[in-house]
Amino acid sequence: MNDIPLELASNAVKAFLASQYDKKTETEQKQLAKAVESNDLLLISTLNEKLTIAKDKYQLDNWMDNAANKMANQISFGTHISKGVHSGSKGDNISFEPQSSLPDGIVGHQSINNHKLDASGNAAALPLFSFFDFDVDTDKKIMDYIIYDSDSFKSCLSNNKKLSAQYFQIFRTLLTGEISVPCSSEYNKQVLWPTNHKTDAYICTIPLYPSSLTNSVYEKIQHIQYSNDVKIAKKNRFSSSAEKTPYVTLLDIATVTIGGSNPQGVSRHMSKQGGRNYLLPSLPPIIKQERAFKLSKFANSIFSTSMEYNAREAIQSIFKSIKDTRNIVDVRDARKSAIDGVLYQIFAAAEDIRTTMPAGWSKDYELDRVEKLWLDPKRADLEGEEEFKAEREQDDAWHSQIVHIFARWLNTLMQAEFKEIASNFGDAEHLDWEREIEDMKKRYERAGKGVFL
Repeated sequence: MNDIPLELASNAVKAFLASQYDKKTETEQKQLAKAVESNDLLLISTLNEKLTIAKDKYQLDNWMDNAANKMANQISFGTHISKGVHSGSKGDNISFEPQSSLPDGIVGHQSINNHKLDASGNAAALPLFSFFDFDVDTDKKIMDYIIYDSDSFKSCLSNNKKLSAQYFQIFRTLLTGEISVPCSSEYNKQVLWPTNHKTDAYICTIPLYPSSLTNSVYEKIQHIQYSNDVKIAKKNRFSSSAEKTPYVTLLDIATVTIGGSNPQGVSRHMSKQGGRNYLLPSLPPIIKQERAFKLSKFANSIFSTSMEYNAREAIQSIFKSIKDTRNIVDVRDARKSAIDGVLYQIFAAAEDIRTTMPAGWSKDYELDRVEKLWLDPKRADLEGEEEFKAEREQDDAWHSQIVHIFARWLNTLMQAEFKEIASNFGDAEHLDWEREIEDMKKRYERAGKGVFL
């Protein structure tokens, strides 16, 4: 980071002190203006006296002496704070600048680029944080230049150059978190981590609250949910004339409040957040199971023993409905629902194969040609597969052939289950199965999920 000219550094310090004076005396200045208008000499004298005292307080040497020798002893800075674990803790805060990144899939302090320092301590010392947090230019604050060891700021904190350097070193030590003897608190948690089970050796680690990380998450979520663009997009959603623009909705986010009714007693970040910290879902990972249905390279059809096992529950429901000989609506509906269940399993397995298998995979399989046309649609886009593409797109007779294969497969299952009445499962039932798959095919197509596309 490049240093800035001494004049700019000095102007930044003076601008901060002037802003603090105006902020703290805003009421008195307004009262003075009215008193001058009404020529209230007594009130003018009283207010001028108050303003003189305040102006003296915010003179460069006076304010810096108080900040370095008093405020600095009552406040602590860090990216990880002790009071976030317990508001009564008096343990040290730590500033941690990572030197390495985390593995993919792991999120932590190292995942953010801008580690904004937090501050905790006596509320009377928080003006020192405001000083450090004061903007010097568009993307740098006073604290950035102090941490950077800026020669310009080293020389502009007092009219006495020696005192200025002393103040600068006090501030820099405070901001960089240089701690010779770390101090914990009885309110902090401790984790004993074994290092040698044979000698019972261990190290004691004390977790601190990752305030820099949680503040970054808080600000990002606030922006996503409540930025002006999002507010306008939500408002225009219900307007017939306004342009519609997309916006993000975040689900499954909870908040935890730290600091109770006094979040300022925890830290500066916590005060600005009103004590609220967002909690992202802390759930175990979802491990995607392998496909329940696996197509053998040597199978000549998807309608195989593996598919029978894949759809076993729905097939058993069909068997149960056939055993119920009552010709009533409930039985007929149960049978239709069971058949739909079988078709759903078939279509789901087919869709999984069609979307996850690489283009041209069917070349190495023994499937019937019509099922290759169905289950390997991306093969039609490969070079040298013009014949496959033409056969797939110019004639949809293979659709009917697949419907016929399904009906024949289901009929075979019924005949095997009901051997004593196997002859009853003839052409009529075969046509019923075909009608069922045609009906479901049309339902999928109406929903924009064509199973043969």
